[in-house]
Amino acid sequence: MRVLAFTSLVLLAAFAPACANGGSGSDTSSDGGSVGDDSGDATVKGDAPHPTEGGGEGSMSGTSAVKACADNATAYCTQLQMCAPFLVTVEYGDELTCESRQAPGCLDALAAPGTGWTGDNLETCVTARTALDCTDFLHGKPQPTACLITGLFNSQSCLYGAQCGTGYCRIASGAKCGNCVALGATGAPCTTSSDCGGNLLCAGAGTCQPPSPATGMCSTTVPCAQGLSCIGGACITPGGPSATCAAKNNSADCDYYQGVYCDGTTSMCTAYTIAQAGDACGGATPTVCAGEATCFQSLCEPPAADGSPCNAASGLNCMAPSSCQGSEGGTTCSLFSASQCP
Repeated sequence: MRVLAFTSLVLLAAFAPACANGGSGSDTSSDGGSVGDDSGDATVKGDAPHPTEGGGEGSMSGTSAVKACADNATAYCTQLQMCAPFLVTVEYGDELTCESRQAPGCLDALAAPGTGWTGDNLETCVTARTALDCTDFLHGKPQPTACLITGLFNSQSCLYGAQCGTGYCRIASGAKCGNCVALGATGAPCTTSSDCGGNLLCAGAGTCQPPSPATGMCSTTVPCAQGLSCIGGACITPGGPSATCAAKNNSADCDYYQGVYCDGTTSMCTAYTIAQAGDACGGATPTVCAGEATCFQSLCEPPAADGSPCNAASGLNCMAPSSCQGSEGGTTCSLFSASQCP
């Protein structure tokens, strides 16, 4: 499924739980704290920046980490509910749960060694992000200038972009920690759009390129702007409920953020059915799970609570920003923190 363009986001991101139910994919941020987000450091979701004690410059902030992270969570989840209520339902279940899941990652990002985040500049970032319209909030790149925070690290291991002098922590697929690197200019190699600077996106051919706007031409070397789909060589805006679509496009012409897919029988964008924990999912009529539950063996498996056993092989996953930590046979859900990166 698609994830938010900022991940986490935003300070989200580290976590931007990619929807665990399936669906259309998009690049996720390789920055360890973000939703989904192709922006390098998570600033939409909640794993934002730095406490008033215990690491980084946050100790000099006039706004405490707890207050800044609480404000960040409230603003983010309110905006997400307004712009994409479907995402709130499938990723969290409800707005209050959304808010509660922002704090752990946010406080960790604020306390991360070398971070440039403070409670004060997080509040400034939240204000700038709240001023975005829904399109820019969900898909915009680059982030507001107030959210582009740099840190002290140059070559040290990192988890968040705000720890880096470059503002970007690149985490390789399958790795937990990353390295501070410069964002790519036009033509630079990339794996995801997080590798690219400014508004550049990672084209299918694997290089950073300026995006093409709606109705513009697109190809493997010319990406569409975020929120658009490349269909038949042109960038189109995915449709909402009842919009016309074609089954051959694999729902790329329907807006997942609006909770719709392409029904091949009617050739119309149709709302997903949403199932609760324990209910049936998948099937001929696409049914997705609410509250970040995993569709496992055609049933919605609810996420494990923090401190509880987890096992991805049996569909028992953790709710972001926590992940399965430990060795086989002894794994539990917990937050992987920046302090664990050597």
